[in-house]
Amino acid sequence: MSTALEQRQEPLPQVVITGDLRFSVTESEAAHGPITGHYSIETRQMQEPLQVYWGAEGQVRDRRARTTEIAFEMPGFRAGQVWIYSVQAQVTDRRTSIVTGVFVQILVTADTLPQVSASA
Repeated sequence: MSTALEQRQEPLPQVVITGDLRFSVTESEAAHGPITGHYSIETRQMQEPLQVYWGAEGQVRDRRARTTEIAFEMPGFRAGQVWIYSVQAQVTDRRTSIVTGVFVQILVTADTLPQVSASA
């Protein structure tokens, strides 16, 4: 009779979201409209074919792709402000379905003026 400790454990399926999880933009960049981040999934112990579905507090470009862009609106932004958005992915294979998520942090920084040298 074997115990649970003696039984060999199979690695569990995993899904990880990678990409622009923490970045900064200037006030000028934020003023030009939505800020776009790039995101991908990495899977372990999942079998093809995979079905992917993205969700986010932003506009997802391709909800069913393994890699996608997400545009985040930042109305009323100001320098020093940090915006936090959620991004989720559901990945399904023949045996299982996994939902995972991350938080994206976007810092708005002040525009810097170019330094002008004084001529003599």
